[in-house]
Amino acid sequence: MPSPAEPEPLRELLEEHCRSFEPAQHIARDPIQFPHRYDDPDDIEAVAFLAASLAFGRVSAFAPIIHQLLLGLGPKPATALRDGVSTTMGNKQVRDAVTRGYRWLQEDELRALLFSVGETLCQHGSIEQAFLGGESMADDDTWSALGQLLSTMREQARAHHPRAAERARALAFLFPSARGTAPCKRQHLFLRWMVRSPLDGVDFGLWDTVKPRNLVIPCDVHVARIGHALGIASKKDPSRAVANEITTALREVDPDDPVRFDFALAHLGISGGCRGRRVDAVCNDCNLRTACRWWTGARARPTA
Repeated sequence: MPSPAEPEPLRELLEEHCRSFEPAQHIARDPIQFPHRYDDPDDIEAVAFLAASLAFGRVSAFAPIIHQLLLGLGPKPATALRDGVSTTMGNKQVRDAVTRGYRWLQEDELRALLFSVGETLCQHGSIEQAFLGGESMADDDTWSALGQLLSTMREQARAHHPRAAERARALAFLFPSARGTAPCKRQHLFLRWMVRSPLDGVDFGLWDTVKPRNLVIPCDVHVARIGHALGIASKKDPSRAVANEITTALREVDPDDPVRFDFALAHLGISGGCRGRRVDAVCNDCNLRTACRWWTGARARPTA
């Protein structure tokens, strides 16, 4: 575990970083751009799950794939998914999506993903209601409920996949286990989009049954590296443990909404504002530098 962070200095630095950050300028470089294309809450939720599930690697690589799939779903994607579009959608549309960038994710996996989302909507009415089926009022985070949702959806996808045993690894990537060491970054990202307030113009706040205080930070390479630099994560590589460490530290800063810093921190890395080492030309403009181990040369985060 990292050394306990001092909440007040960290709070001041994070608040200053967020004040100087312009969220609207980064939406077009983030997978959240796709649900922002829709107005109907049902469409936003369905597209958000698809976009988050397929948001791995560079945005320039996965964005054309998601765009192609959404073209195939038409103007009312939630309705199309409920109607079983995964079985009727033209092969060319799915194949075009695959060939635009995913070298190892195959057409059958994308069809299985679409089928599972549609099946969930048919059975529960919404992904939110399916998620709530696994939630316990005693839980202080979303891990357990998320795990049950992903397990159910994985089995739905397996049932629709013609080579499920052979392609088990790909399906496990799309619907990861929330019981192991994986950070489940993309799935926690989806939850952030659905739960957090839309006041900053980024997230949607469609789910009022889950509290922002219970969210876990979507831990990718950028957030893990910055968390490690700030001394609130013991390692710089993303994992469930690192996600929990960073979330715990951020709950000390903002108990009611710990992941509100996620978008600004992630895009600090995505934009090249953090290189994972001291680069004076870059670091001089960083509001977090006085707490950064690379800037200060410290092994642990300073306490003042």
